[in-house]
Amino acid sequence: MYKVAWSAILTWSVNVKGQKCNTPYGLFIAPAIDFPVCSDKLGYQLVKLAQKDSCVYQASPLKLLLKCGFFAGALVLTACSSPTVQRSSVPAQPAPQVEEKIVTLSADALIRQAREVWQERADKIQRDALLLDAATAYLQEDDHKRARKLLLMLNKTGLAPSQQATANTLLAQSYSDAPDANPQALIDLLLPLAENPELQARQRRILTELYEKQADYLAAANNYVQIMTPSGASVERVWRWINQTPVEALSDAAQTYPALQPYLSLHQLLARHGLNSQALTAELNQFRQVYRGSALVEFLPEEVTQASRLTSVRITKAAVLLPLSGRFAATGKAIKEGILAGYYARTGQDSSGFAQQLKFIDTNNKTAEQLASAVGDTKWLIGPLLKENIEGLLPLLAPDTHLLALNRVDLLPQASISASAQALIPEDLYIANLLPKYAAWFALAPEDEAYQLADEIFAKGYRSPIVVAADGAIYQRLLDAFQQRWQAQVKQTGRTQGHELDVVRYTDSASLKEGITESLGVAQSKTRIDQIRYMVNEKLHNVTRNRHDIDAIVVFASPEQTELLNPMVEASLSPFDGKTVPVYATSRSMEYDSSNNQWRDLQNVRFIDMPWLLPAHQWQTLENETRQLWPVRSTSQSRFFAFGVDAFQMLPYLTNLSIVPQASLHGLTGMLSMNANGEIKRVLPQAIIDNERVKPLDKGE
Repeated sequence: MYKVAWSAILTWSVNVKGQKCNTPYGLFIAPAIDFPVCSDKLGYQLVKLAQKDSCVYQASPLKLLLKCGFFAGALVLTACSSPTVQRSSVPAQPAPQVEEKIVTLSADALIRQAREVWQERADKIQRDALLLDAATAYLQEDDHKRARKLLLMLNKTGLAPSQQATANTLLAQSYSDAPDANPQALIDLLLPLAENPELQARQRRILTELYEKQADYLAAANNYVQIMTPSGASVERVWRWINQTPVEALSDAAQTYPALQPYLSLHQLLARHGLNSQALTAELNQFRQVYRGSALVEFLPEEVTQASRLTSVRITKAAVLLPLSGRFAATGKAIKEGILAGYYARTGQDSSGFAQQLKFIDTNNKTAEQLASAVGDTKWLIGPLLKENIEGLLPLLAPDTHLLALNRVDLLPQASISASAQALIPEDLYIANLLPKYAAWFALAPEDEAYQLADEIFAKGYRSPIVVAADGAIYQRLLDAFQQRWQAQVKQTGRTQGHELDVVRYTDSASLKEGITESLGVAQSKTRIDQIRYMVNEKLHNVTRNRHDIDAIVVFASPEQTELLNPMVEASLSPFDGKTVPVYATSRSMEYDSSNNQWRDLQNVRFIDMPWLLPAHQWQTLENETRQLWPVRSTSQSRFFAFGVDAFQMLPYLTNLSIVPQASLHGLTGMLSMNANGEIKRVLPQAIIDNERVKPLDKGE
């Protein structure tokens, strides 16, 4: 509890259950006010003070406020729960920067002034203005609890319309850093924006923080760009938010957020011309002219400046390191065939940027030293494929080597070494300095598919999926990655309740059926039916029901297992619910060289897979040629063939992709881009099994 002096200052005359509480300091309200017996909406508590017969309403702790539905009550501050206001459009050019109001007096001094104003003139408007300044002073001192207490009590007296937005804003600020606060409720409290420039600046600052917590990066950037002081750091912050936004959300963002037009135009420019160095340089020069005077042009991000200096590359010779014999020979040969297909596809086209000569090196039973010797002075490498070959070869490569490794390796982070041990390591032996300057990691990693599936399912609004994972290392990797990304998505919403994943692991068909019926609630439904049948001793006509909160099912299993699982799921769902529960899978559940019966058993299953294996792709000529050369080819071999084609096509663009992460290459294995760690990220198209046929889906379907 706060000190007696503080509590007494905030004391006023109230009637509680007919008993009057004295106000020895005579502050705020001349006539007595009848408060509700229990102010449950705001979670108030009647607190006894040290002085006899003195009492005060004190705001309960934040957790209790939230449990009691505080935000429903707090919206009283917005003139009786006004509805959510849509974000208004902003000027294309931000207005001159306005600073937030700064209070120079202490909160105690302002409260004393408020008491004097009330006692001498009974001027409620002036008194409330001083108390709002006192709340501001508390916030400036990071004393959010006292600010919140003052604002909640002040609200009970009723505020003038001109002061209401200020109270709303300060209250939202007092809760903005609370771990249990609902960001959306606070955003509703701040909208619509005030006309007063100083108050609007404060509102935009708070909105920036709240939108960032919600991972609504465009809205955060829109508010921040209109209050920020132009600098390299502030521009970099906005630019980071733009790049964190999904690409599909950027397409029409300029209409909603005109203030972000320069940033959105730059992002579009880099995405469109990022792989063409000559066109990129010309477009960036034009961009500087169009948006001259803007903060973005004045403080252009460093990577954009680097991108403007890119030049076209010429690859005379490239070495390809693959296992062409031994245990992994089939995989290595399929990748080699893809690389050669990519090489010959450039015949008759402009191939100036692509490798003119290819040298294939068999990595089977070769030491790292033997591989380095075989590479010689070649500066452009594709491969190796196996992790042990990559890890052994990396330290032996020249720093100016351009490497496209066909796997990912877990390099020992320097941070795992103690500071004292690091001091003994020569600088030229640091992990970062042992790697080639231009190294990228390209893999058909299952984790990428699990991440994409989690993002897409969450974006569609599903919150209670069941995840079914078969026994096996690859499916455990998929499950772990999905859970990790799902938890990250949930955390960004600020709400952790009701979004837990229900996971079913199984080893055989019996445990699969048991797990599915248990998770869907069908087993409990059957038990209840049996109990009723026993009690009434009559024949019952019944249909089991499944849980109604399940909104999606995610499958990580082999094609054969998925064929068994999907009919079980459909049989377990109630036929009269009128609700469709979609089933999602990855490419690991798809086999294109099986019988047509598999598509019948996979009816309505949605999945993601590389474009090369889906119908109506853009490489029909190449597909016809490969079918003539390899009429009988497994799905696995087809995947590695496409992997090889993309590896060859990507090699000249490694530098561009590393400097321009907005750029992407439309490959056979997916939409390819590079992250900050040099990893090639794949985004796969989605399809559905419809009437025993694979039907590609548009984005968002």
